[in-house]
Amino acid sequence: MNKSTKLTLLLFILTLSNAYSQTSILPLDLAKKIFSKAKFTDIKKYCAGEYKGRPNGTDIDKNATLQFVLLSQTVDKAVVAITIIDKTGKGLDTYLHFSKGNIWKANAFRALAMTGIIEGAKKELAQLSSKKVDSLIAISKNDTTGNSMFKSREDYEFQLGNLNLILALDSQIIDHFNKNKGAFERLKDIAFKNLDTTKADDERRIKLCNGLENDFHKLFINSIETGGYELGNCINFSIGGMLDNTVGYLFVRDKKDVPEMNPSRIIMIREIGNGWYIYKTT
Repeated sequence: MNKSTKLTLLLFILTLSNAYSQTSILPLDLAKKIFSKAKFTDIKKYCAGEYKGRPNGTDIDKNATLQFVLLSQTVDKAVVAITIIDKTGKGLDTYLHFSKGNIWKANAFRALAMTGIIEGAKKELAQLSSKKVDSLIAISKNDTTGNSMFKSREDYEFQLGNLNLILALDSQIIDHFNKNKGAFERLKDIAFKNLDTTKADDERRIKLCNGLENDFHKLFINSIETGGYELGNCINFSIGGMLDNTVGYLFVRDKKDVPEMNPSRIIMIREIGNGWYIYKTT
C-alpha cells in the first residue's frame, strides 16, 4: 500500500469516525444526559433555539426520580417526555423537544402552563364538606345571576373530577381511559354517526354527542368535537385547561391524521392504542 493510498484510507476512516460522533447521541439518550444528576459538561453543544441548557438535571432535587419516554422521532424532529417525581410522590410531566441538523439538539422545554389557577380551584372544591356542598346546591336553586359554583351533586363531582384529571400525570390520564374504555368507545361511535348530520361552526369545529353531556361528564370530559385549530380530523375528547393550555384525548381512524407535535402549540401526543391518544397544548 503506497503513501497516497494510506493517506486516502486514513482520511476516509476519520470522516466515518467524525460522522458517527456527530450522530451517536439519539434524543432519548440525550434527554437522559441533559437531565442526569451528574453535570453534563457538553450541554451547550446540544442546545438550539430557545433552549439554552436550563432547566437540566442539576436543577432537579437529588431525591427526585425521573422517567423518560420517547414519544416520537422522525428524521429531523423528536419529543421525549420526562416525568419528575419528588420524594413525596408528587409528579410533573415535562416535554423536551429536539431538532436535527448535523446532530440532535434540544430546542424547547415544555410543560402544561397555568396550572396554579387550576390547583387553586381544585383545592377550593376539595376542601368543601358534604354539608357545605349541599348548602351551596340549595342556594343555587334561587340564583338568577348564573354565578353559582354548581347546581347539583353531579355537577360538583364533575368539576372536581375534571380538575383532578387536568392535573393528573400522563400515566394516570391513560389509566383513567383504560378503566372506562367501554364508555369512551361508545361515545366515539356516536360521535362518528353525528358527523353526517352536524354542521361546523365559524371555526370549522363540529360539536358532537349533543344531549349526552351527562354521559361524558361522568368521564370528566368537558366536550367532544372535531375540527378546529391543528386537531384536524381527530375526534377531540377535551378534558380542559386554561385558555390554550389544554389536555384531552384524541381518536383517529388513520395514523396519518395524527397531528404533529411542536413547541408552540401541541406540546405532547402520547399513544394509548387502537387509535386513541392523549394530548396537551399550549
